[in-house]
Amino acid sequence: MGRSEFIYSTRNKDIPVAYSLCHAMHTQCEILLPNMKEDSARTLCDGVWEMVEAADRDYNRYSSTSQLALVNRSAAAGPVEVGEELFMLLELCETFRRSTLGWFDISANTASRLNDRELELDAGNHTVRFCSEGIRLDLGGIAKGFVLEKAAKLVASATDSALISFGGSSTAAIGLHPLGGKWPVSVAHPYYPERPVDTYYLQNSSLSVSGKDPSGRGHIIDPKTGNIVSKDAMVAVCGASPLVTEVLSTALWLAPDGDRKEILASFEGYNAWDLMPLASGGARVYSL
Repeated sequence: MGRSEFIYSTRNKDIPVAYSLCHAMHTQCEILLPNMKEDSARTLCDGVWEMVEAADRDYNRYSSTSQLALVNRSAAAGPVEVGEELFMLLELCETFRRSTLGWFDISANTASRLNDRELELDAGNHTVRFCSEGIRLDLGGIAKGFVLEKAAKLVASATDSALISFGGSSTAAIGLHPLGGKWPVSVAHPYYPERPVDTYYLQNSSLSVSGKDPSGRGHIIDPKTGNIVSKDAMVAVCGASPLVTEVLSTALWLAPDGDRKEILASFEGYNAWDLMPLASGGARVYSL
């Protein structure tokens, strides 16, 4: 793992802890593994980072050699064959687009707003074809949730206590904290990173947060207009699947109140909150 680090601490003899990080998918990915032997923890982390780096190679639209870049370059001219996993992910994206009333949409351009049907997926041949010129797909957030879900399943097969974080905005907790109780996961304040906006307690569940990143930049595109949205509010979503929480946090952040209720009603077991960071350093939190 060329871009990863691994640390093993036995300062607490009762609870040895492995920590590893990897810079990939435009973020810092981290794993915390308590109560594992060093060799086992290192092997597990390497397995996760191989998964993450493979996704980075395949789904990064900014890399000219990725599968997604090939689709973006060529699918308007005709069908492009893709790997089984990417095809499945694109099918999932279309399902989520419909179930979020169009507020989750992987198209990253304005031209495609002219046509509700943006791409054709041929399951028999695993091909993708764009329905018009100018369409570009961006898997950014959902690829992160997709890989985090795979990583969480891999880690859960090897240990009953772990925490995995992809950039602080997507987190999966396996089991309980080694000292007992659920894993506390805080959302950083965009103006005062040392202060939490809110804290969530996870056990075999995940948290996704959408909105402004810690630098205050807007980066989410309104699928109805193709424009980047900038607002102070954030949305946090908790639930079993890192993939679903990633989709919902984006869709709910963009959607108006009436659509939010309808979207949430389609995803049983998921809870969401509006987070309103204040310039004073505090925050207002509202359950959706």
